[in-house]
Amino acid sequence: MIRSNKVVLNEIFPSSVKWSKIIKRGQTIQLKAKGENASLSAMFYNASNVAERFNSADTVKIQWNAFLGKDKVLFSEMGRVLFAITDDSTDGLFDILGGISNERVIKENFGGTATYESCRNGYYKSDKENFLIELGKYGMTKKDLIPALNLFRKVDVKEGSKLVLSDRKAKENDFIELTAHMDVLLVLSNTPHAMDKSGVYEPSDIEITIFDSVEFKDEDYKNYSDEAKRGFINTNRYFV
Repeated sequence: MIRSNKVVLNEIFPSSVKWSKIIKRGQTIQLKAKGENASLSAMFYNASNVAERFNSADTVKIQWNAFLGKDKVLFSEMGRVLFAITDDSTDGLFDILGGISNERVIKENFGGTATYESCRNGYYKSDKENFLIELGKYGMTKKDLIPALNLFRKVDVKEGSKLVLSDRKAKENDFIELTAHMDVLLVLSNTPHAMDKSGVYEPSDIEITIFDSVEFKDEDYKNYSDEAKRGFINTNRYFV
């Protein structure tokens, strides 16, 4: 899939905070690790109707694969493609299984000393807190939380069913590119992975670059599975 070279937004997404924006159909967002401890959690929705949102179960089931990477797509519960993964220098550092952190997980994994009272805005934030605050800006509430997609970390399945956080991490300047096939409300939390037991709360900053919209062409879909191609057809029909 060819993206525009015209940059419409470039900024640094600092460690531990939250971020959101509507990514327009045809735009590509590039997320680039600015250190070697990158870890993002993402929730995303049809910006025109937030009742339609990312469905991790369907994304796995339709593509017969729980391990994502370039030329995979991220489905909504309506069988439409919200994002296509159009580039990935991390060699598959995506996690669709591990979930998000909450206050209890942060305390267990990183200790309870970095509180607002002791650190003010430098306190250890959880994904759940970040998502609830950011979703609230769009009139959304706790009921709108969904199973997240985690970026720059990967969970392995061992001994049949045991989930283990992989030791493999993104290198500095590794990047992931997602191309929007709908107008997508993307919400990000830059906090350690929920299964990170390192005891070090130090997620890397992320450079965010959004490239201008392009028109989709038939050849853009040639590397995708038949299941993904049906998703693209369903999505394009939505915009007729």
